[in-house]
Amino acid sequence: MKTVTVNSFTNRDSHQKGRQAMRNKNSFMSKLAVLSVSLVLTSAGSINGALPLIESGLKISNTEMELLSTAPALSVVIFVLLSAVLADHIGIKKTIALGLLLVGVAGGAPMLLQDYSVILASRFLLGAGFGLINSLAVSIINVLFDSEPNTKATLQGFRGSVENVGNATLTIIAGVLLAMNWHMSFAIYLIAFPILVLFWIFAPEVNTEPKTGESAETESQFNLSPTVWIMAIFALLLVMMFTALSVRFSSMAVAIKGENYNASNILAAMPIIGIVTGSFFGLLNKWTGKGCLYIGIGLLIIANLLVGFSGDNFTMLLFGYVISGIPGSLIFPFIYNSLSLYVSKKSMAFATSLILIGCNLGNFLSPFGMKVAQAVSGTTGLGAPFPVFSVVLIGIAIVFYFQDRMMAKKAAVSEHVSAK
Repeated sequence: MKTVTVNSFTNRDSHQKGRQAMRNKNSFMSKLAVLSVSLVLTSAGSINGALPLIESGLKISNTEMELLSTAPALSVVIFVLLSAVLADHIGIKKTIALGLLLVGVAGGAPMLLQDYSVILASRFLLGAGFGLINSLAVSIINVLFDSEPNTKATLQGFRGSVENVGNATLTIIAGVLLAMNWHMSFAIYLIAFPILVLFWIFAPEVNTEPKTGESAETESQFNLSPTVWIMAIFALLLVMMFTALSVRFSSMAVAIKGENYNASNILAAMPIIGIVTGSFFGLLNKWTGKGCLYIGIGLLIIANLLVGFSGDNFTMLLFGYVISGIPGSLIFPFIYNSLSLYVSKKSMAFATSLILIGCNLGNFLSPFGMKVAQAVSGTTGLGAPFPVFSVVLIGIAIVFYFQDRMMAKKAAVSEHVSAK
């Protein structure tokens, strides 16, 4: 009897240790679980190849067809804000799990649906799922690895790469499934279910309670440093420029090569550049610190200038566009990685949401930004906005430089006072 009792306690202890190992944030499986949620975040447009067949199959207008692609973006903006509030009530882990459940159910629903209105509603709910996950996929890394800056930076870099991998892979799979029928293209969203299981089993619980000694002021998740608002505006401008480069590249390539030129292969290859760059972010951040930000801005300035002054030179245009694929994988992980310097753990989700809203607004406002930049340039050429964008980026780099100097002086003064 004693042996059985001992074995019983031993087995129970082993089981508990096994569960604790599964939830260890530094284990490979925990990190994989946390990163895996980003696989689906940029997949809203992965079914775009099926849209013409959906248009003819459902006998809908071109505008209605395009709305199926853009509808998720609207709900993403709404639910990115709600995710911070929801996470404050039920926790980050449960909110991400709810988002993944919505992605799987709403994303895969058109496999069985025939009515356009219901399919459109499911696409809106898909965006709601993305919105619940989006900011938390970033903030969960910042919260879990707040005391391990090198690990945090590395994971933020990998997270950006995972988004690009998911975008490229799910788009390819959707295209393969399209050979069966357009309904099957939506099966790509079923990947959310195994990701949900992986995340629920292996991702650790996330504690966002304020540390001992933190003031009551920091307990308000909406009390943010002005620097965070500046970062959100910066993110808006960056995405505006990236979108402009992507949109104008095809038109400029056709203008040089002729109307039969297909730029889709080059556009499809761009995520690969982001994957490679993102995988090296952690190492580069460790070596250069804030240098990542300046390197990214510098490369984007060069890309804008090359594209802007390419004229009829396709090689120059292509070189500039390829370079533009690098900065995003340096700047955005740097922004997300730096948020913990300016906000408490409790405010992390809302701060990340604010950055992502800036990104989505930048995407929406890109055509207007190009129009304003073109008016400032005084010319009507397709490449006219990009030199103007370069000047804006130089101004931003100067602002960041002087801000760094001011912060360094304040830190020096504080150290001097403390020494006394």
